Amino acid sequence: MTFGRRATVASLTALSAGVVAMLAGCAADPADPAALPTLAAPALEASPSPSSTPTGPLRVVTLGDSLMSGFGLEPQQAWPTLLSARAHVSLTNLACPGMGFVVQGDCGTAYAGLIPAVAALQPQLLVVESSSNDFWEDEDEIRTDTADTVDQLHGAAPDARIIGLSTIWNDDADVPTDTKVTSDALKDAVEKVGGTFIDVGQPLAGHPEWMQEDDVHPTPRGQRAIEQTVMSALQDADVLP
Repeated sequence: MTFGRRATVASLTALSAGVVAMLAGCAADPADPAALPTLAAPALEASPSPSSTPTGPLRVVTLGDSLMSGFGLEPQQAWPTLLSARAHVSLTNLACPGMGFVVQGDCGTAYAGLIPAVAALQPQLLVVESSSNDFWEDEDEIRTDTADTVDQLHGAAPDARIIGLSTIWNDDADVPTDTKVTSDALKDAVEKVGGTFIDVGQPLAGHPEWMQEDDVHPTPRGQRAIEQTVMSALQDADVLP
C-alpha cells in the first residue's frame, strides 16, 4: 500500500458519520464509562475463565483502530463484538478509526487519551492492538509513545491482564516493514508490564474479496476471519477458555 492511498483512506475515515457518532461519547468525555458503548453478549451466561467472577462475565476492554471498530460496517459486525458473543464476555470496545499510539484518530486523541476511560472501566482483560495508522511515523517515537501508553494503561488498571496483538494489514501479500516496527514496539511494552503479546499474523492476506472497496477495511467476512484468528490465539495462550 502506498502513502497516498493511506492519505485517501484517512479522508474517508473522517467522513464516516456513523462511526464518529458511535464514539461521540468517547470524544466528549473519555473518562465517563456511561458514555462508552458497552457490548455484552445478550442472554448468555458467562463461561468459566481464569479471571471471571461468580457474579458476571469477564469484563473486557478492547483498544485499537478502525479494523477493530468495524469501520464501514455495523458496530455488531466488528470482530471484538463477534468475539464477545462466542466467548460470553462483557465487552467495551474503545477502538477508534484513524487512531494509533502516535497518531490521533477520529476521537481527537491517540490511544493515551483513552486511559481515563480504561481507569473508569477497570477491566479484567485489556486487549490492545498496534496500528498501521502509525506507519511512516518516527520509529523512536513509536517505541516511546507505545511504551509510555502501555505503562500508563497498566497503572490505570493494575488488575487487568494486558494482551497485545500484532498489527494487521490488508490483503496484500507484501506486508510493509512498518508492521514489524509497530508490532515489536507493542511486544516490548506489553512484556515489560507483565502482559502477553500475541502475533496473530495476517488473517486477511490473500483474500481481496474480504476487503471493502478502499482495500484497507475488512468486509463482514474479513471481520469474521480476524475474530476467528484472534479467538484461536487467545485460547492457545490460555487467555480465554
